[in-house]
Order: sequence, then C-alpha cells, then structure tokens
Amino acid sequence: MVVTVKLEGLNIVQARGKWYVYVRDTKQKLIGGFVGTKQDLYKRMEMPDFMAAYNAPRLRNLKRVYPEGTLGSLVEWFENDCPKYTALAESTKGNYTKAFQYLRPEFDYVLTDITQADLYDLRDECAKQKWPRFADQMIAALSSMFSQAVKRRKMPSNPALGMDKCHEADPNANREWLASEWEYVATHAPRYLLSPMIIARYAGYRGQTIVKLRWKDYGIHPVYGWKCFQKVAKKNKELVMVPAVVELQEHLDALDRTALEICTRQDGTPWESEVQMQTAVSHYLRDLEEKGHIGEGTTLHGLRTTYAADLKRSGAETGDVAAALGDKSERMGAHYTRHVENEAKVIRAFKGKTKK
Repeated sequence: MVVTVKLEGLNIVQARGKWYVYVRDTKQKLIGGFVGTKQDLYKRMEMPDFMAAYNAPRLRNLKRVYPEGTLGSLVEWFENDCPKYTALAESTKGNYTKAFQYLRPEFDYVLTDITQADLYDLRDECAKQKWPRFADQMIAALSSMFSQAVKRRKMPSNPALGMDKCHEADPNANREWLASEWEYVATHAPRYLLSPMIIARYAGYRGQTIVKLRWKDYGIHPVYGWKCFQKVAKKNKELVMVPAVVELQEHLDALDRTALEICTRQDGTPWESEVQMQTAVSHYLRDLEEKGHIGEGTTLHGLRTTYAADLKRSGAETGDVAAALGDKSERMGAHYTRHVENEAKVIRAFKGKTKK
C-alpha cells in the first residue's frame, strides 16, 4: 500500500514548460527548472534529497527551545499549558496554528520589546505576503494569547488590544436566506447535508455546536412535554433549550441513528471536524449557485441569521432572540436581526401608500 503524505506550505508553479517548487512563507526554492509532467514532478518530490530539504526547517524549529520571555516560549505555553486555548473550537485552534506558523521567524522577539507599532508593521507585511483577512486573524491570535499572558504576569500589557482591522468585513456576509432558496435546498439536498442545514435553520445553532450534537441532546422536555434540543453551546458555554418545530422533528425522526452524533457524513460516520462539515455544505451550495437554483452568499451560518429573523418577525423581542440563539449579549440578537428592524421601519414609512 502506498501512503500519500500532503506537503503543506509549498508553491508549485510552471513557467515556460518548466516546474518550480518554493516554500510559500520563506520563498526558498526547492526545485527549479524541472522538465516533465506534473506526475513526474510529484515523483521527483518523493526523492530523499527533496524531502530532506523540505523537512530541514521544520526539524530545526521542532528542536528549538526558546528562552523564557520570548514570543516563541509564549506560543509554546499558550498551545500546551493555557486552559483558555484548550477550550477553543477546533476551527479557531486551526486558525491560531496557521498564524503562529507564519510568525515563527519572529519567535526570538523579546515580549517586553513588542509595541503596537511593531504589530502594525508585522500585520501590514503579512497582508502583503498573504492576504488582509489572514493578517487580522494573526493579530486576533496574538491578542488572545497576550490577554492570557497578562493575567499570568507573563506580560505587562496586551499591545494588540484595540488594533483596527485591515480587512473590511462584508456587512451582508452570512445573509438571511430567501424563502425560495430554502425551499429548493430543503427539497433537493442529500439527507446527510440537509441535517446540519435544517438544524441551523430551525434551531439556530452554530456549526461548531451542530457537529457535536448527539442524539442524547434531543428528546422530550421533562417540564414542557415538547421535543427539543438541550445543549451547551461550544462557543460560550451557555445551555440553550430550543423547541423542535415540526419540520425539524420530521427530518430527525426519519434519520438512521448510525452514530452518537446526529449529523454524519454520507457513509454514516461522524464528521471529523466542523470545518469538514461546513466545507461539504459550502461546496454543495456553490454548485447550486452555479446552476442558478439559489443566489450567491448562502452559507450554513446564514441559516442561523434566517432563524433569528424568523423569530423577530414573529414578534420576539431582541433579548428573546439572543436567548434563543444561545448568546449572552442582547447585542448579538440585534446583530442578527438589524435588517429586520430596518425592514419594519420601511414598512412603517410606507404605511397607507401601497394600496391600489
């Protein structure tokens, strides 16, 4: 049996019929001017001399022990000994790991010498080398780590606190779905992909909670007597009780229970991670978008917005919406329903003017 190992962090380009392989972060050239097919190149990359060159910096980094008080030692502590890091969602840990990998050349930097101006320089350079959103994620990872370090007297203050972003977020990202879009997806989606989407649509859970939902979390409420979910949200540790509407009950009650988790892959086994589940859903939605069945911008998280908007239009107060979403802050209830508030203002403005 041949075991295929994915080599990460490489740029493979072809120019004038020749292949070149570079380390993405350092721009180190590992192969230059190779002539042959792409399969020939892959065989070349399996040879011992290439693997030795590819692994050399990683092995050096793994062996490094950074002195106390340096950025490298703080990252080591944060990823291995900080309780806050352990509680993070797997997707967030993955983002932090990528950020710290990018920062590895800076690991000898003394913590007390780091200023906010230094971080702005680092962020701006990162945005050029990678992209703005990654640069912002890198600063977010540092800020989270620095905050924990301050609490444990490892740093006097958090120099990343209050930094503005270089990536301007789209205010319409994760938009509410149109009724026609949901109707098409609910009718045509494969059952294994519909499961996470229908839970997001009618229970409002985030992807990181959906992927961990188990059958034991779904059942008859001992007081109210209705079917519901009772689950501690992964993100903020809030216990959220959500009644299961008829559409959700009918879907769940028709599923085969092949695992402890409710949402499973096509073969009936649990998703490996939130990212894997969200990626599968996203690919399916983008295929439907290309075929013209749904519009652009539909996401799994957008169904959480749709859930909140539905509650708001049904008369729920902003605080009630936040509670139904499992958010501690009423501000988040307003965040998910601001477009419904604007909709209501427009309706009031046109009151009496739309009759024929």
